[in-house]
Amino acid sequence: MRKLTAYLIALASVLPLPLMAQAQSLRFATDNQAPLMLEAGEMIWQRQAAQAQLRDKARLHQGPLDLSADRLEIKFAADGTAQLIRAEGQVALHSRGDNESAPRRATADRAVVNLAEETILLNGNVVMHAEGDDTAQLSGGQLALDMVSGRARLSGSADKPRARIELR
Repeated sequence: MRKLTAYLIALASVLPLPLMAQAQSLRFATDNQAPLMLEAGEMIWQRQAAQAQLRDKARLHQGPLDLSADRLEIKFAADGTAQLIRAEGQVALHSRGDNESAPRRATADRAVVNLAEETILLNGNVVMHAEGDDTAQLSGGQLALDMVSGRARLSGSADKPRARIELR
């Protein structure tokens, strides 16, 4: 029993260090001033409804950040600027990295890009890892990304109530 207690104390004293390091480095490279570029196999623009649908390998590029999905739906403001982008089906968010962060990749079932608030919210079966590093993987129900700072926050949701870190 003493060995088990000593082991648990030793584990508790060592384990938080890598976990804190992972949490502090949870950052995506972003450039919210870069132009927004869209591409897809099929684009349907509906000027009267102030929206557009992109299908067949839909992609959004902004600086070092790429978002791909089966479908993208874009809502426009009265002045014609994009305000909200919804992504569904095999959503992947990729950041090529910069001086402050390594390249990162996150996948999810859905995403919402709010250009007015400069945020990206990934929902449903979120999995995130650093490119080329298979030793650590983060998973949870939701990933919130601030497009200005690049900081990301992983949390649980109704379908996946806890965030999880897997170290290999």
